[in-house]
Amino acid sequence: MVCDHVSQAVLTLPVSSTPVYKEECTQCFDDHNMAAGIDVCLSCFNGGCPGTPNNHAHQHAMKSGHHLTVNIRRVRKESDERPTKLTKLEIVEEPENDQYEFETFVRCWGCLGARVDNVPEDVQRVVHAVLHAVEASKGSEIKAWAEEVTACSHFDGLTQVPVADFSSEALHQCSMCDKRDNLWMCLSCGHVGCGRKQYDGSGGNNHAIAHFEQTGHRVSVKLGTITPEGTADAYCYACDDNKLNPHLAQHLQVFGIN
Repeated sequence: MVCDHVSQAVLTLPVSSTPVYKEECTQCFDDHNMAAGIDVCLSCFNGGCPGTPNNHAHQHAMKSGHHLTVNIRRVRKESDERPTKLTKLEIVEEPENDQYEFETFVRCWGCLGARVDNVPEDVQRVVHAVLHAVEASKGSEIKAWAEEVTACSHFDGLTQVPVADFSSEALHQCSMCDKRDNLWMCLSCGHVGCGRKQYDGSGGNNHAIAHFEQTGHRVSVKLGTITPEGTADAYCYACDDNKLNPHLAQHLQVFGIN
């Protein structure tokens, strides 16, 4: 017997344009390689860490009312095979499925994070779609290439003075409202603001662009898109466009983000 949260759930399948955050928490840097894995919301496909100390998956569920998640943990496969003899110098890409396996289960945060057994077929279909969807950050990279995103001079010689009350805790929520997703950090002062409001009323409350209009601070980075390789979604309000930030690592170090 399944709980009411499962039996009454109304879920829709993600489509090709739906961002699915299944590799990294959108609020911190925990990812699916960690022991706790990543919980992907089966309603909006937000990715959240289910472990302490942050437990952003639980926070998202309590705030949104989206109780069901699929936990995804990536584990490297053990192999007893000897490496093949090197006969020529070449780079061969090894498919991810040959290197890793994925451990998954459905969780209900409405039942205190309990594991769901006997998952109904309609929920299984959504889980299957999530597992085979393109990770949102990779989709952003593909989109960036397609749009030929370039750098601009506004990232050069940037003056950075963090606000007096800046702390890493401030990175988890808009400083002007209670939004916890689609957050942008000003690279001049560290102010965190939510993104633009969409025509249908979804999205943010325009607090990131309002900060630019009030201060003239022109460049920002989207939290949750920062990669270990030193890339992220960056925006220049002066150019009013997505831009590449060639100095991103240096700019983030000012705020203690390495």
